[in-house]
Amino acid sequence: MTAIKKVLDFKRMLWILVFVILGCTPRPVSLFPEGNDIFGLATFIELQGDETEVILADYFHSESVGKIDSVTAHPSLRARISNDGSKLYLSPRSLNIPHYTEVRVWLDGKPYSLITSKSLRQEHTFSFDPDGNRYRNVAIRGEMTDWVPEPMTLVDGNWQVTLSLNPGRYQYLMVANGQDMLDPANPAIVSNNAGGYNSLIEIGNLDRSLLPRIYGTGYKGNDINLQLVNDVDKVIVLWENFRIPEENLIRHGQHMHLYIPGDAFDKERSFIRVLAYNRHGVANDLLIPLQKGLPVTSPEELTREDREATIMYFLMVDRFFNGNPDRDDPVDDPEVADRANYHGGDLDGVLQKIREGYFTDLGVNAVWFSPITQNPLEAYIEFPEPKRKYTGYHGYWPITLTTIDHRFGDDEVLEQLVKSAHEKEISVLLDFVSNHVHKNNPLIIENPDWKTTLDLPDGRQNIRIWDEHRLTTWFDDFLPSLDFSKPEVIETMVDSAFYWIDRFNLDGFRHDATKHVPFEFWRALTQKLKEEKMYPENKRLFQIGETFGSHDLISGYIGSGLLDGKFDFNLYWDARAVFALDEESFERLDYSLYQSFSYYGFQNLMGNITGNHDMPRFISYAGGDLSFEEDDTESGWERTIGVGDPVGYDKLSSLTAFIMTIPGIPVIYYGDEIGIPGANDPDSRRPMIFEGLTENQQKVKENLKKLTRLRSSNMAFVYGDFNTLKVTHDIYAYSRFYFGNRAIVVFNKSWEPKTLTVDLLPNFMHVNYTPHFGSDFYTEGDKLEIVLAPNSFEVLTY
Repeated sequence: MTAIKKVLDFKRMLWILVFVILGCTPRPVSLFPEGNDIFGLATFIELQGDETEVILADYFHSESVGKIDSVTAHPSLRARISNDGSKLYLSPRSLNIPHYTEVRVWLDGKPYSLITSKSLRQEHTFSFDPDGNRYRNVAIRGEMTDWVPEPMTLVDGNWQVTLSLNPGRYQYLMVANGQDMLDPANPAIVSNNAGGYNSLIEIGNLDRSLLPRIYGTGYKGNDINLQLVNDVDKVIVLWENFRIPEENLIRHGQHMHLYIPGDAFDKERSFIRVLAYNRHGVANDLLIPLQKGLPVTSPEELTREDREATIMYFLMVDRFFNGNPDRDDPVDDPEVADRANYHGGDLDGVLQKIREGYFTDLGVNAVWFSPITQNPLEAYIEFPEPKRKYTGYHGYWPITLTTIDHRFGDDEVLEQLVKSAHEKEISVLLDFVSNHVHKNNPLIIENPDWKTTLDLPDGRQNIRIWDEHRLTTWFDDFLPSLDFSKPEVIETMVDSAFYWIDRFNLDGFRHDATKHVPFEFWRALTQKLKEEKMYPENKRLFQIGETFGSHDLISGYIGSGLLDGKFDFNLYWDARAVFALDEESFERLDYSLYQSFSYYGFQNLMGNITGNHDMPRFISYAGGDLSFEEDDTESGWERTIGVGDPVGYDKLSSLTAFIMTIPGIPVIYYGDEIGIPGANDPDSRRPMIFEGLTENQQKVKENLKKLTRLRSSNMAFVYGDFNTLKVTHDIYAYSRFYFGNRAIVVFNKSWEPKTLTVDLLPNFMHVNYTPHFGSDFYTEGDKLEIVLAPNSFEVLTY
C-alpha cells in the first residue's frame, strides 16, 4: 500500500506543479488505479451508537473482500476488520465526529472511499400522567415505533419511556390498558386521514436557512465551477468511489473549482458526488453524471439506464388491455363478484400498447407490471370480515415461481414485449413476490417446514399482524409466508428472481412486501444480480421496494447490497392530504419533503407516486366523492364512487406536477393519467379506459404529457438542487437548478385566483423564463410576480 500511495502522491504533486507553472486549467491527469471492485456508487454509512457494523460484501465484489489490505478512518473513528474479514466495525473515539467522514479501504493498492454520515439521533422522554386513574399497563405507539406498542414504565407516578429519535415530526398515540388515546399532555394533533386524529410531536428545531448550499454553475473542460452558499466548513468530492484530493478543489471565497480527474475521460458514464457541511448541518448533495469525463448537460445524452431520469408507469396486467381474448379464462364461481374476477387483460395487450406508442406518447420510459406467475384456478375467501371471495387476478398468489400464468401469456409474448419496449427505450420491471406463496404451490407442498408458524402461542392466528410479527405474518390463511431463516429458502427464492432477469432480459424489479422479508434475502439477491448480471454485462438494474412504515424502517432497506429505492409512502400521505383537503397547509408538505431528504438525500431513487393498487384513487378524495372519514373499502362495495366535484381533476394534475418536479422517481398508476376514480382495492383496480375520454379526462392526460416532457427535457428536474422559495397555507413555490438550467414551480391550492410575489435566488435573476401552463408573470430584479388560477400550478423554465 505504501509504495502505491507514494506514486499517487507524486502524481498529485506533479499536477499542482503543472497548474502553478502554466497558470491555467491543467490537463486532466489520472489519479486512481483502475478499480472495478464496487459496482455502482457506494452508499453512505450511517453511524449507529457505540458501534456500526458494515457488511463489506454489500459494497465490494465477494472475490474482492478477501483482498482488502487495510482500512483507515477519520481520527474521530476507530475502524477494525472482523477476524474473518467479512465485516468492518466503526466506533467513536470522540464525541466530535464531523457530519461526513471518509473511511478509506485499501484493496490491492486501490484506495476506495466509503463516506460515513453522523447520526443526528437524540433522546426524548415521553411521559404520561394517569391523572388519578389506575392503569395496568401503558405504552406508546407511533411512527417512531412503526406503530408497535412500546411499553412505558411507571416512575414517580408517571408512565415514561425514552426513545432515540432522528429530528422530524412523529405521529403517535398513547395506549392505556390496551386502548388508544391522544396524548393528554400534547395539544398538537393531526388528522390520520382515516376519520381520526393522532398526537404530533416535533423533535429538533433545525433552521434550514443556516445550512450550506452548493450547486454547479458551469464548466470549462475538466474544470467544474461550484457556488457555495452560507458558511461551508468542508467540501468532500468523490469521483465514482474514489475521493478527489484536496488539490483538485481550488476555493476562492464562495466559489470553488473542481477539477475532474483524467480517469473519468476513459469511462462512458461515471459520476461526481459533492457533499458539504457546516456546524449547523449538511448541505444538499450533488450528483453530476459525466459522459467521457465531461458533465452531462443535455437530456439527449441520457439513456434508460440512467435511473435518475426514470419516469415509471405501473399497470395491473389483468385490468390494462385485452390483447388476446383466446387467453380469457375467468373463474366460474357465482360467489365471486365481477370486480374480484379476471377481466382478460394480458401481456399481449401490454405489447400492443407498447407497439402503438401509448407509453412513448405519455412520456414514460419505464413500465412496471403486476406479477405474472401462475395463480390458482379457483377463488378463495379472504380472512377478514366480511369474508368475500376473490380470485388471483392481481397475480400475488403464486402457485409457481417461474412459469407465466396462462391467462396472461407465455414466454414468447414476454420476450416480444421486452424486445419491443427496449427498441422504444423503455425499461421493463417485473413485480416479484418473495414473501409468500399460495398453499397449492409445489414449493410449500413438498417442503411444509419452509413456512412460518400460523398459530401463535397466545392463541391468535398470525395473519395480517403487519408490525408486531412483521417477518412471519401471513397475508391470508391460504398464503403461507416463507421462513427465510432457512438458507435453502433464500437460495430458492433468489434463484427464482434471477431466472426472470436472466431469461427475459428484464431491467429490474418492483419488490412486494419488502419489510416482511429479512435483510439476508435482499443481500443474497442483490449480490447475485451484481456478480452474475451487472458486473459481467455492465448492466445497471433497478430494484425498488414496497414498505409501509417509518422513515427509519424504509431507509433500512436502501443501500449498497440492498435495494436502490423504495416508494415514499410517507411523503405521499402528506401530499395526498395537502392537495386533496382545503384545511391542510403546504407547510406540512414542505416539511415532509425535507424530512425525506434528510433520510434519503436530495439525490435519491425514491418512488413518488400518484397512487397505487392498494389504496383509494386520489381523485375521488380530491373531488370529495370519497371521504377520509369513511371506510374506504366498504364504500366501494356499497355505492359507485366517482370523482365528485370536477375540481378533483385539477387537484390530480397538481399532485402529478409535484411528483414530476421534485427529486426522485415519478410513478404513474395506470388510470391516473386520465383520472379514473375509485375507492380502495378492488375498486381502485377498474379496467383501463383508452377511448371515449371526457373533456376533463383529456385535459388531465394532456397536462401529464406536458409534465413528463418537461421533466425529460430539463436536467434540473433530474439532477438539479432543490430550494423552497415560498410556502404558506395555500401557496408553494420551489426552484431546481443544474448548470444554468433553471426551473421554478408554483402551486395555488386555494379556491381563489392569486397574484403572488416570490423572492428569487441570485442565480435565478435576469433571465427570460418560459411558462408552460399559461400563467401571466413578470420578473424584475430579485422578484417574480405571477398570477395563478384557483387549484392550479405553473412551471417556468430557462
